[in-house]
Amino acid sequence: HQVFKEIAAEYPHILTEHRIVDIGAALLADKPQDFDVIVLPNLYGDILSDVAAQIAGSVGLAGSSNIGAECAMFEAIHGSAPDIAGKNIANPSGLLNGAILMLQHIGQADIAAKIENAWLKTIEDGIHTADIYAEGLSTEKAGTREFAAAVIQRLGMEPQKLKPVAVSGNRKITLPKYERKAAATKKLAGVDIFVHWRGEQPETLAHQLKSIGNNNLKLSMITNRGIKVWPDGFEETYCTDHWRCRFSPEQETEITPRDIIQLLSLAEEHSIETIKTENLYTFNGERGYSLGQGQ
Repeated sequence: HQVFKEIAAEYPHILTEHRIVDIGAALLADKPQDFDVIVLPNLYGDILSDVAAQIAGSVGLAGSSNIGAECAMFEAIHGSAPDIAGKNIANPSGLLNGAILMLQHIGQADIAAKIENAWLKTIEDGIHTADIYAEGLSTEKAGTREFAAAVIQRLGMEPQKLKPVAVSGNRKITLPKYERKAAATKKLAGVDIFVHWRGEQPETLAHQLKSIGNNNLKLSMITNRGIKVWPDGFEETYCTDHWRCRFSPEQETEITPRDIIQLLSLAEEHSIETIKTENLYTFNGERGYSLGQGQ
């Protein structure tokens, strides 16, 4: 979200809105016409790009581009489909649109527009692969080869109902040079130790963990499934055998990785099974970690 705001400030002429992913996805399903560009982190982008393509008709329609400073890769968004490989039923539109994006990227926008208009004309004429074929709307159910041949036959044509693609000159897309920012001041602020423990009472676990605390790090919180269960937890909370145990300095004490190593050594000595650890840091005085529920 912070990066989104920083980059949005560089493009003040573009209207931007921030949505939490759940309501954003719901609005995409309800009013897809309201969205021009959706900026998402990798996981959500992978999911909602498929959703957006399916809303348009099929996940087989959309292409994708992965653009870096030194190289770029273009492909269909859906990945491979081995279950239909070689059966002449796959929609080649995703791969075709990936190629169109590549041509635009390398400065051959006129050729890209020619291919895209031929593709739009094919769709407009009702020549559809099985994934988007609809009785009463489509005129021909085409296989992969037949659909590709139909696009080739329409090179040089433009759609009449769908909006044709128009370009003004060829320009290679130039990416802004990335400027690495100065590193923030990072300070160790504690550690989360994840413990495998089959007991059920957080108070019992807390009693054991308090015995491994040292002068700099004290047990401050235990959560289970993301819910705070110690201190002041609720008896009704169902707990699994996976516990997050947060150790923090009681005051503004300077702590070091050596304190954490000592903590883990004491946990081993007391037969407390540690699954993993996550160090907690502040950056320029701001927390770089989340508080537990109820903190």
